[in-house]
Amino acid sequence: MNNDTLILLHGWGMNTFVFDPLLRQLAARDVLIPALPGYPGSPWQAGLDFERQLERMAADLPPGRLLGWSLGGTYAIELASRYPHKFSVLTLVACNPCFVAGEGWRCAVEATVFDAFGEALARDRERALRRFIALQMQGEAQVRILSRSLWEGLAEAGVPDSATLGFGLELLRNHDARPALGRVSRPTTLILGELDALVPLALLKQIADVAPAIRVESVAGAAHALILSHPSQIAALL
Repeated sequence: MNNDTLILLHGWGMNTFVFDPLLRQLAARDVLIPALPGYPGSPWQAGLDFERQLERMAADLPPGRLLGWSLGGTYAIELASRYPHKFSVLTLVACNPCFVAGEGWRCAVEATVFDAFGEALARDRERALRRFIALQMQGEAQVRILSRSLWEGLAEAGVPDSATLGFGLELLRNHDARPALGRVSRPTTLILGELDALVPLALLKQIADVAPAIRVESVAGAAHALILSHPSQIAALL
């Protein structure tokens, strides 16, 4: 592997299979798709705190270009910021450096969204994941087909345990990667879905306050799971 390796990091509750449609568009590329810590097939432990997870990932991953979708983007931002000698390009897909809205940062969702998922997760893990899939697909033209495909892929790959899912929710709710994104010195692109219910398109207007040199693109008609619904557009932007 070389510095042109494309490293794809998936989102919360999902797994490496979500990149299958994109892979078909990147047949000639050198691609690596590791599972996030704690997810089925992951080489890294879920029980480690975020700092230790990042250290393990940085030690084990080869040099290359990072692409993070959703929660995977949070990991990608921190890795690119801390190890610029190793990761040459950063691409964020449907990722907000701060997923929760606050004072001066309205281009995000309310904390109650993640609170509700946490409560749902405590009651019924499968139902919570199905609800999250529905939210990801909100606005998509082929919502039923894509939702069914996503759930079938998840069931086949293995549903993450509740502890891993709970850790990820806490990370989404509480981690602010804006300072790290501002320190990224490598070429950075943010790709947003026009209809995304989790990462509002309004982020397009405010992200330059955090990372002035960032390149921002939007995909028309796409919701949060645009790596599944619009893989050719993502591939073209890469």
